[in-house]
Amino acid sequence: MDIRQISYFLAIAKTQNYSHAAKSLFISQPALKQSISKMEDELNTQLFVYHDHRLHLTETGQLLLEKGEPLVRDFNQLIFDIQNKTKHERQCITIGVTFLTMLQFIDQISRFIRQNPTIDVHIVQEGSMKLQHLLAQEKIDVGILSFPQVEHDIIIDPVAINNASYSTCVVVPKNHPLATRKKVVFKDLKESYIASLSDHFALGELTKKRCRELGILNQVIMTHNDFEILLHSLNKLNAVTILPTELKELSPVEDLVWIPLHDIQSQYKQGLAYRKNPNHSQVVSQFIEAIKHH
Repeated sequence: MDIRQISYFLAIAKTQNYSHAAKSLFISQPALKQSISKMEDELNTQLFVYHDHRLHLTETGQLLLEKGEPLVRDFNQLIFDIQNKTKHERQCITIGVTFLTMLQFIDQISRFIRQNPTIDVHIVQEGSMKLQHLLAQEKIDVGILSFPQVEHDIIIDPVAINNASYSTCVVVPKNHPLATRKKVVFKDLKESYIASLSDHFALGELTKKRCRELGILNQVIMTHNDFEILLHSLNKLNAVTILPTELKELSPVEDLVWIPLHDIQSQYKQGLAYRKNPNHSQVVSQFIEAIKHH
């Protein structure tokens, strides 16, 4: 006799009818009758007698009801407690990425997810400046993002991701005066309208800073967090934008020219960012090590 059989017995005792009990248990009536017959054979006693179109408990049936109900209730509670405990013990991690670092590290992130099926992975896509704020505010656990560092309570480790970096281009319509240039510097943008990433992004912050230094901040006529929206706007606005060179292959817009931008630095470093906390959760430490070793 097992707990399933006792559950069947209790359902019959409650309904006093094989048919109704079978429906409530989602099993066939013959299978239910067979299970009760097997119980009676094992216990060497009769559990029900049929009278007045109902099943009534025998004396031993009444004893099994009294003792069996708390057994089944405790067993079901045990299953619930175990499942609930397992659910609460599932670890989770929130990873912050930019659209560029998500593309660059999709293999490593996917591998981590595949190798850790019991960890719930949440991904937040934002600009590097915004991600640094979210990390400091403990709204994300770790980030793969760009320098410069603006938060003091975090670490951005470039070595952890093999000193990854990106270069930048000025993107212009084909009929723009700058379209024939082989390279440009910021001062070449003095006569152009500019569509820029917002200051949530390192490039957006850089664009705003350089425009302020050149006295052309008022020429930034549009800001947005989506690089595809910026690219789609250039021909209509007769404007230029500054984006990572690595996004050129993903450009959804034709008739644009990507011109290398020469600035104070030609490469912009990226790193693995985490809070200055030597006692990282196990899952955060796992993710950091997974990224470092791939």
